[in-house]
Amino acid sequence: MILPLCLLVMLSLPRDSRGEIAAEPETTPQGQETLPEAPRKPPEAKPKPGEEVKPELAPTKPGEIKDIAATRETTLEVGPMTGILAPYGNPLAMDTLLRGWQSHRLGPVRISPFLEYDALYRTNIFQTSTDKHADFLNVINPGIRMEMPLAGAHRISMGYLGNYYIFTRFNQQSHYDHNINVDGAFNFPGGLSVRVGNTFRAATEEATAATGRERPYDRITPYLLANYKFSDRWRVQGIYEYDTLLFTHAVDRFDEFQEQIGAATLYYKFWPKTAALVQYVVTARTYPASPLGNNFAQSPFLGLTWDPSAKLTGTIKFGYTFKNYDNFLAGRNNSPDSFALGIQTLYRYSNFTQISLTAQRSIQEDLDFGNNAYENTAVYLTVSHEWHFFRLTTYASASYTNNSYLNDVVDSATGVLQLRKDRIITFGAGAGRPLTKWLRLRLDYSYADRGSNFSGFTYNEHRIMLGVQSSF
Repeated sequence: MILPLCLLVMLSLPRDSRGEIAAEPETTPQGQETLPEAPRKPPEAKPKPGEEVKPELAPTKPGEIKDIAATRETTLEVGPMTGILAPYGNPLAMDTLLRGWQSHRLGPVRISPFLEYDALYRTNIFQTSTDKHADFLNVINPGIRMEMPLAGAHRISMGYLGNYYIFTRFNQQSHYDHNINVDGAFNFPGGLSVRVGNTFRAATEEATAATGRERPYDRITPYLLANYKFSDRWRVQGIYEYDTLLFTHAVDRFDEFQEQIGAATLYYKFWPKTAALVQYVVTARTYPASPLGNNFAQSPFLGLTWDPSAKLTGTIKFGYTFKNYDNFLAGRNNSPDSFALGIQTLYRYSNFTQISLTAQRSIQEDLDFGNNAYENTAVYLTVSHEWHFFRLTTYASASYTNNSYLNDVVDSATGVLQLRKDRIITFGAGAGRPLTKWLRLRLDYSYADRGSNFSGFTYNEHRIMLGVQSSF
């Protein structure tokens, strides 16, 4: 599915996949974005003992708006890559699934419930260039998160988020996706902090002209993150993910993979709110049913990162990727390399207006196209504004993606052997308003246009959604 799939989802909460282990930072890759309160400049962050508050990703908080055209949850296609490993890694990992903005105490446990209903109209549910079919969907997103603090400096949490898509005309396309996260964050004296957890997703990749059928799958991603601050200026960070994708049906198991992703990052703070970084990312991917696709990649990066209390926050880094396949295959580029970058920034123009930018370039593999490698280059831009008098938050978003495949493939419709090239353009806009302290209203629109030199991959689609969110 393409970028506007995000009409179903809005990234809503503070993230700590960027590397921080504070009590509240969260990542929000696959759930709903809460729309109500306006984006405001946060107060100066005060770190706990052993913890440095400096994200690797532009910080957000409940109520801030992110680019809904940048979110995908019913497809395995690469979307915006976020987190410390970007432009690699699983952006769905390390999401503690906190969506509710109201919380309740039950002994030492804090419980945050969430429920959203969206009425969604899509003009091209199978993403075809001709013979388009429209449908009306009921989208239900229940969620709950439980958190327990430990000794004042640590916490453990467990979260659940459902994404239920109920089609009206094409009810055989309905599916019910489930997300579970178990996470522990520990801050020790002396500058050491550790985060460990596991994210599980049981979901269905929707049937489109590209996939040809629904593809149920499980995705399991355990992770470990450690920070050590050994002076006021120097900090080192290590992160490891083990990403496993398992398909339900035997016909799809050719695309199953296990991927180990690791990175070491050294930070040097040369200004009070600005630090330089040196990072080295490695990935090792294996395909159990197709070992010819096994490969290893190395990506060194240099960049800058900004403190969350600064006007400009986030991370910019540039590097290069060297990829090598374990086995030689005639006709394939067995040692591709490419310039790489990861940009995740938020600019607070004022207390009521902010601009977020995500940009990426990396070598990826298309699980819906024979695991063919391609260079993914993408830019996602969102501008949001709070109309304080009306208690209304609005946003406009746009994105551009270029996917250039690295190996020649025969176009089944023309019989021509050539390199596939795709470009995807999206636009979106929306508004959100709180009705009560526990109820919020949202309205979203997005448009996606995809062009390709291969048959069957060109389409456009409009989506309109009206939804209500509650946290009680």
